[in-house]
Amino acid sequence: MHYLILSLFFSTGIFLSFKYFPRFGINILPSITINYLTAATFGYTSRFQTFSVVSVIHEPWLFMAVITGMAFILTFFTFALSTQRVGVAMTVVSGKMSIIISATVGFLLLAEPYNFTKIAGIVVAIVAFYFSNKSKEDLQIEKKYLYLPVLIFLGTGANDSLMKLSGVYFANRDEILFLTATFFAAFVIGFVILIYKIYDKTLEIKYKDIFAGVLLGILNWFSTLFFIKGLFVLPISFFVPIFNAALVFIAAVTGYFFFGEKLSVLNRVGIALALIAIAVIALS
Repeated sequence: MHYLILSLFFSTGIFLSFKYFPRFGINILPSITINYLTAATFGYTSRFQTFSVVSVIHEPWLFMAVITGMAFILTFFTFALSTQRVGVAMTVVSGKMSIIISATVGFLLLAEPYNFTKIAGIVVAIVAFYFSNKSKEDLQIEKKYLYLPVLIFLGTGANDSLMKLSGVYFANRDEILFLTATFFAAFVIGFVILIYKIYDKTLEIKYKDIFAGVLLGILNWFSTLFFIKGLFVLPISFFVPIFNAALVFIAAVTGYFFFGEKLSVLNRVGIALALIAIAVIALS
């Protein structure tokens, strides 16, 4: 359970960092790309034993690490686009709803135990996600952009499931090496997009973007490391729903006390339901 707490701690740091990005005029694309490079570098230098690139290339889990890295950064870019096109609320809810995919993978592919209590807790968590992000305004969403929340749902579920499956099918893998390869794969994709934007003269990198990316990368490394460690020792149908419900609670409380965000009655109900979902799933 301590892995869950540590991952939530660093994930909260990431959440707070994103909150301050607009205030300081941080560009998302370069900061996110540098974030992945920083995380990969941090992983490489944090090992007590050195390793060569050739040895990593021959690892049986390399393909899954690359796919996971691609899912990481592509889901994030989709998240940013979805936020602009369909709104923050639907985007966030779509991502959190992906616990359906995680639970399904756990129940069907990994034969994790399930009962009425656990399923009820997951359902309560889904309702909590919706209520906690419910906006007073009725958003008019263009039908042509409805694919974005679907991609967020699928991408987030894929991220969590791939990290769990990699630990199951490659139980003897080196977690630090796996994450290092994953983050580096994400960096390569981000770097290609970054170079295109610079060449197209639609983006200019500033020193503050680099600094923000380094800070984000350190937080991201520890958040993901403890997340994947937690997935290794706990069922995905247990870990991911509790993690998301706890993160919703922390984000709402932090936004209220530190950023003056107002909470409607439905938002407060959602926060309460998140706590109930955590308790129910834990008791299952």
